[in-house]
Amino acid sequence: MNQNIKTITIIVGTVLGAFLGYRAAMNFIETAEAQSGKTPITASQGLQVGLAALNAFKQISKISRSSK
Repeated sequence: MNQNIKTITIIVGTVLGAFLGYRAAMNFIETAEAQSGKTPITASQGLQVGLAALNAFKQISKISRSSK
């Protein structure tokens, strides 16, 4: 793969990931403020979301490896 394409892919992925993380955090904060400071999710639910995200990354990784 061309080095320029690799660099562009990494930059775009990093920027997109940072933006999505920022928006998720802002939504979390706005929801908490609307509910009088209560957290909108429990620790257990947060753990479930984190594990689901990790699983999604794992599946994406498997797709990219199987297409070779």
